[in-house]
Amino acid sequence: MKKFAFIFALLATMLLALTACGEPAGTPEGGDASGDNKTYKIVVAAQPNSGQVFQYLADDKGYLEEEGVEVEMSYINNATDAFTAMTAGQIDVMSTYGTGGPLIQIANGQEYTIFGGYMIIGETPCFGLPETEWTSLESFRGKTIGITRGGTPDIVLKGILNDAGLLDEVTFVEFKKNQETLQAVANGQVDFGATATGYQLQAQALGLEVKMWPDEYWPNHSCCRMLCNTSYIQDEDNQEALYRMLRAYLRAEKDLNEDKAQVVDLVVENLDLDKATVESFVYSEHMKYDTDPFKNSVITMWNKMGGFGYLPEDNSIDILEHLNIDIYQRALESLIEDYPDEQFYQDKLTQFNENNL
Repeated sequence: MKKFAFIFALLATMLLALTACGEPAGTPEGGDASGDNKTYKIVVAAQPNSGQVFQYLADDKGYLEEEGVEVEMSYINNATDAFTAMTAGQIDVMSTYGTGGPLIQIANGQEYTIFGGYMIIGETPCFGLPETEWTSLESFRGKTIGITRGGTPDIVLKGILNDAGLLDEVTFVEFKKNQETLQAVANGQVDFGATATGYQLQAQALGLEVKMWPDEYWPNHSCCRMLCNTSYIQDEDNQEALYRMLRAYLRAEKDLNEDKAQVVDLVVENLDLDKATVESFVYSEHMKYDTDPFKNSVITMWNKMGGFGYLPEDNSIDILEHLNIDIYQRALESLIEDYPDEQFYQDKLTQFNENNL
């Protein structure tokens, strides 16, 4: 009996050793970042015009399932309706509604928290007719510019002009839709027009050309941020859900930089956009998808907005109380631990330290 017991113990030890040797680094197969079997659910709102690239890739690659999080997309065309839905608890996260809009809401007393990013620059050009001269920012002096108020093109362009001392030398004409802005430029109603992502081909069809790229004057100005109700992120289960989603999105970001052709195909598959339109912004050097919170860029925009009157004069809100970088940092550091040989995550950590600490 002792002999059989010894053999059984030996076999059991060998089996455990083989199992350990065959286990891959990273998220356990069929499991999640924390090793438990619970699946969390998040409802994310986005505009249907520039692509939830991290979501599509993370879903296609199976990263969301591996991390134990289910993300339901809710496409809402305008920020006003998205803010209303989030305040009412109908959605959990907003992802592609700029930075300025959320900051205005926070300045007006809304309890929102920014915890991650989707784009740090978002391809927001300023268009004009071919015969309209533009050589530098001075070319805007005495001219009219069409914008949609509160959007990234509006806030970034005004920030640039304010820094250059030209804001009061320009007349802004507000339109409700980007298409209306382009049409106004084409008709000569305004001299220039700044639009959101994805309108280059429409502008070209109207005979317009890009006159100026704002990101060349204000690099990493902060475009779309991921945010939620502050009460939502204070809940530990919700923090875990966001952590898992960010892990999946970071893994997708790595893939995005390696195969943009697949990104184009996934956006076309998921949204009502033609391939040429999607290629125009996915391949653009003026579009940078990035999950990093870029806290310092958000603070810079907050300060600039206060400088040209987009925040209340008596604003006493501490924007730092509405910025959370801890969950993203935890997600990134856990991936470095799981994939120590992946240079991408090491580079992301360097970027994080430079732009958040």
